[in-house]
Amino acid sequence: MFAGCFPTRQGWDKDKENKDNKELSAYYSAVRQGIEPRSTRMKDIKAAVEISNQAGKAFDGTNLTYKG
Repeated sequence: MFAGCFPTRQGWDKDKENKDNKELSAYYSAVRQGIEPRSTRMKDIKAAVEISNQAGKAFDGTNLTYKG
C-alpha cells in the first residue's frame, strides 16, 4: 500500500494530502498560541485566530468564549 496518498478515481491525490497537512499545521499553530478552534477546517482556524487577535485574548471555540 502507498503510504501518505489518498486514492481517487484519477489515481493518487497528493494535493489532498498537502491540503490536509496545511490545515493540521495551522491548527497546531493556533493551539500552541492558546487558541482553541472549533475544528481543524481552515475557515474555523482562521476565524478563531482573527477573533483572538481582535480581542487580544485566546478564543475557545468549544465554549464560544475567551480563555483567561
